Amino acid sequence: MFMMILLGAAVAFFVVAMIMAAGSGKKGQGQSQGRSQNRSRSSSGNGQSARREDLRLPYRYADDLLFVHGDSVWTGLVLPTAIDEYLNASELQAMAEGPARGLLNLARGDRSVECHYRKLYQPITALTWAEDLNAVAWDPTDNYKAYNLRKADYQERIGAKRERNILLVKLGSIKRNGGTGVLADGAEPFDEPGLLSGARGAADQAVSTATGVADEYLSPSVLAEWTQVAIEVHESLEGLKGTPLTREELVWLIRKPLHGDLPVPPEPVLGSRAWGPDQFDLVVDFSGENRKTHIVLHQYDEVTGEQQTSYTTTLVAANWPAETRFRQSTAWARYAAQHVDFPVEIDMRFTLIPYLRFKDRADKIRGNLVDEMNDMANSGRTPDTKLAGQVTRAQELVDDIDEHKMPGMEAQIRFTVSAPDLKELERRRRVLEMQFKQDLKVTLLRPTRQQWRLLQSQLPGDAPKLPVAPYLRLQEVEQLGAGLPTAGTELGDNPEHRSGKRLGWVGNLVGWAGKMPVHYSLHVGPARNDGGGLAIVGASGGGKSSLALQKFYEESESGVRCLVIDPKTDFAQMCYYLAFGAQVNDPSFASDAEQGLLGTEHSRFHPVNPDFWAETEVVDLLKGQAGVLDPWVIARDVPSGRLLAESMLRGFLGDEDYQRVRLPVIEGMATVIGRYNSAIRQAVDQGLTAREAEQSVARPTLWQVVDEVVAAYDHAVATGDREAMKDLKLAQMLLTELRTLPYARLSFAEHPQPLSSMRKRRTVITLRGFQSPASSDPRHWNPAERLAATALMAVVELGSQMLDVGYEKNPVTGEVGLRPKALFVDEAYVVTATESGRDLMRRALKQGRSYLAVTVLITQQAIDLVQIEDSEARSGGANQIHTVFAFKQKSAQEASLVAPLLGRPEDDPKVIAALQELRTGVCLQRDADKRVGTVAVDLVFQEILAATDTNGTTRPARQGVNPPLSVWEWTFLQEVQEDPARASSQSTAQTTAV
Repeated sequence: MFMMILLGAAVAFFVVAMIMAAGSGKKGQGQSQGRSQNRSRSSSGNGQSARREDLRLPYRYADDLLFVHGDSVWTGLVLPTAIDEYLNASELQAMAEGPARGLLNLARGDRSVECHYRKLYQPITALTWAEDLNAVAWDPTDNYKAYNLRKADYQERIGAKRERNILLVKLGSIKRNGGTGVLADGAEPFDEPGLLSGARGAADQAVSTATGVADEYLSPSVLAEWTQVAIEVHESLEGLKGTPLTREELVWLIRKPLHGDLPVPPEPVLGSRAWGPDQFDLVVDFSGENRKTHIVLHQYDEVTGEQQTSYTTTLVAANWPAETRFRQSTAWARYAAQHVDFPVEIDMRFTLIPYLRFKDRADKIRGNLVDEMNDMANSGRTPDTKLAGQVTRAQELVDDIDEHKMPGMEAQIRFTVSAPDLKELERRRRVLEMQFKQDLKVTLLRPTRQQWRLLQSQLPGDAPKLPVAPYLRLQEVEQLGAGLPTAGTELGDNPEHRSGKRLGWVGNLVGWAGKMPVHYSLHVGPARNDGGGLAIVGASGGGKSSLALQKFYEESESGVRCLVIDPKTDFAQMCYYLAFGAQVNDPSFASDAEQGLLGTEHSRFHPVNPDFWAETEVVDLLKGQAGVLDPWVIARDVPSGRLLAESMLRGFLGDEDYQRVRLPVIEGMATVIGRYNSAIRQAVDQGLTAREAEQSVARPTLWQVVDEVVAAYDHAVATGDREAMKDLKLAQMLLTELRTLPYARLSFAEHPQPLSSMRKRRTVITLRGFQSPASSDPRHWNPAERLAATALMAVVELGSQMLDVGYEKNPVTGEVGLRPKALFVDEAYVVTATESGRDLMRRALKQGRSYLAVTVLITQQAIDLVQIEDSEARSGGANQIHTVFAFKQKSAQEASLVAPLLGRPEDDPKVIAALQELRTGVCLQRDADKRVGTVAVDLVFQEILAATDTNGTTRPARQGVNPPLSVWEWTFLQEVQEDPARASSQSTAQTTAV
C-alpha cells in the first residue's frame, strides 16, 4: 500500500519506479508500439489512485537509446574510463579538453541544452565473470573452474567496484513546452492527436483504478523520430568514444541512488506485469525516511524479508577558488575518485548556454559588479580587493567570450556519500569536507531539509526544483573536462566490439590498479587481432617470476597447451610442489627428479595430486640423448634447417672463428643437402609422393656436415694439398671438438631422434646447471656462455615448432579447432641478445596469432625486446608484444630502456622514477589498449604463494605443507594466520640466539 506519513520533522515515504518493457529484448514485451504509464491524474481514477500516481517515479518509456521521463526525452552515453597515471602534460591537456570539444557540438543552436553527468561505482559481478571465463576455456579442469569461482568470491568479499561515468543529454519535450533541447523551437517530434490518451476502455479503466497507475500511448512514428535525434546526438559526441546507455544500464542508474551503499539487484527487473499490449516493469521500490541532514533508505530481501538499511547524504560545492590552475593532482572529479578512501558519487547538473545568451549573462554579471564598485566609490568607500578581483575576472570572461564566441554553461556540482550507519556517514562527510577544503580549496556544504530533492536530482531525467540556486556557477564549458571526470585506474583485458562481434574476454585476476581489479589472459590479445607476445621484464627479486609462474598455472589448467623453456628450473619446481607437495624438501627428491624417476615404481616419491602430475612432463635436456637439438630435427623443413644450422654454428664458435671455417662448413652442408635431394628425387621416381618421400628419406644432420669437413681434410692430407689443409685443419678440429662439449653435443648425433610429441597440458624443458651469461652483449660472452646461449636459442626454436600443431577436437564442445598454446621463455634476453635470436622471436611472435600460440618472454633486459618492436614498427607492422609487465629496475639507465617497451619516451621522468621505486610484487603494465598504470600483483591463495616462491631461503618452509587436492580447500592469503616462511625465520633466529 502506498502511503506518505508525516512524522514530525521527518517524512517516511515509499516510492516505486516503473519503466516500459519496450526495447528490453524480452520475448513478448519488445513490441513496436512503445507503451508506458501516464503520471498525470486520470479523470476516471479516484483520489487514492491519483495519489498512487503521484508517488510513482515518472519514467514512461525506455529502450537501448533513449528514455522518456515525464514529458522530456533523454539519451545517455557511457563514457570510457581512461587511465592518466603516466600521461605527460600535453596528453593530460588533451584529455581535459576532450569533454569540452564534444559538448560544444551540442550547443551550436539557439536553445539551451540540459545535461547530467554522473560518476558512480558499480560492484563487479564477479560470479558472472568467473562463469564466462570458465566457459571460454578450451579444456578446464575442475580445479580451474573452482579457482575462478573462488577468486570471484574473493573480489566480492573485498568489495571490488568498477567506476561508471555517464553523460545524459535532454533531447527535448514531447509536448513542445519551449524548454531546453537540442532541436530548434518547434522542430521537436510531435503527435498531438492521441499522443497522450488516458485509460482506454472499461478494462483499462479498471486496471488504472486497481493499480493506481494510468496508461498511455506513445506513437511509434514519434518514437522513431526521437530515435533519429538521439542517433544524431551520439554522432556529434563520437569524440568522447562513449557507448549508448542501454535500458539495462538505465535501470541500474535509477536503482543506484535509492540503494545507498547496499548492493543493487541486477537485471532482470524485480517483477513484470502485462495486460494486452500495455506492459511495464517494476524497476525499484523502496521506503525511506527524509531526515534533516540525510536520507535513511530501506530495502527488503525478497527471499528472507529482512530489512537492509543505508544512510546517504549529499553535499554541494558552494565555494571554489577565485582562480584555478589545471593540475592533475587537484582535478576535482579525479581527486574525489582516487584520493578519498571511500566511494564518492558525483552528480553534476549543467545547462549548455548558446553563445549570445552566455555573453548576455556575463555582461549583466560584469555590469552588476561594476555598478556595485561605483556605488561604493560614490559613497566614499574604497572598493575592497575581493570585489576588484571579481570585476577583473568578469571582464576577462566577457573578453574571452567575445574572442572565441563559445557557448558557456551553468552548473552545480554535488557529492554524495553513503554508509551502513549514521556514525560512519558523518565520519565520511567530515573527511570529504576537510580534504576538499585543504587540498582543493573548495568548500562543500550540506543543505538541510533538501536531502530528498537532492537525492531525486541524482535520478536520470528532469530534476526537481531546488532552492540552492546560489550555488549555481556560470562558467566556461571547459570546467567539466578540467576535473578529469573520466580519469581512472582501469587496466587489463577490455573486450572490443567490431562489426557486431565481441572480440576477447576478461581473463584471470592478476592484481589491482588502485581500487580496480586487473584481469589478464594470454590469448585475449590474439583474440582482438593484436600481437602474440607477452613481455615480463624486471630485475631479480622484483616479482616477475611469481607472475609468470601464476600465469603458467592458470593457463595450463584452463586447457592451454603450455611449453616452458626453463633454464633455472623454477617452473619445474612449481610443478613438483603442486604434484608432490612437501616431498620436494626431501634431500633425495632432486636426485630422482634428475633421473626422471618421480612417480614410477623405481622411486619412493609418489604424487599427492596424481591428476596434476599425469598432465605434466618435465624434460631435462642436458640429461637427454645427444642430437635432440640437431637443426634439421628441429626445423620445419630442410631449407629452414640449413639456416638454423649456420646460426647455431656461428653461435657455438663465435663470429671470428666461424668466419674462419665458414667456407668448409658451407661446402659440407651443400654436399649433405645435395645427397638428400638426390634421395628424394629417386624416391619420387620410384612412385612415392613428395610427402611420402620426405617421410621415408632421412634428413641431413649436423653430424654428417662435420663428417664431410673431416673427410675433406683427410683428402687434402692424403693428396698433399697444403692450401686446402690450411683452411680445413682448423675447421675439422673445432667442429670435432663441438661434438663433445656441453650443450653443443645436444646438436650432434649420427641418428638424432626428436623429442616425443607434446600432448600434455604442461611440458617443462629444463637445462639443469645452465649458467646465464653475465652480460647481455654477446661480444663479451666467453666460450662456455656462447655454448649455453646458442643451445637455449635452439631449444626455443624446438619449442616453437612443437607448438605448431594442427586442428584438434575440443573435449568440451566437440567442435574442431585450434587449441590455444603458450611458449614460456625464461631468461629470454640470452636468446634475444643476438640478431639470429631476435629473428627467431619475430617469427614466433608473428606466427603466434595465426596458430593461437602466445610467446611469453621473461627477462631482465628490455633493450632487445624494444629492438624487436621497433623493427616491426619500421616495417609498417603492428606491435607483436600486446602486453608488458615491467617490474623494478635497478638504475635510471635500465629504466630508460624499459620505458619505450611501455610505449613511453625513454626520457619520461615519471616512468623512470616509478620503475626504480617499485616494491616487490608491484609493476607497471601496458595493456592491449596501450594504457599504462601501476599494478600490485595478487596471488590470492597461500598455495600459489608457496608454489611460486623462487627464494631458496623462504621456499622450503612455505613448501613444507601439502597443498590440498581441491582448490575449494585452498586458503586466501588474507586468512593466513602466520606465514610459514616468517615463522621459520623467527625460529631460526631464536635458535641462533640460544
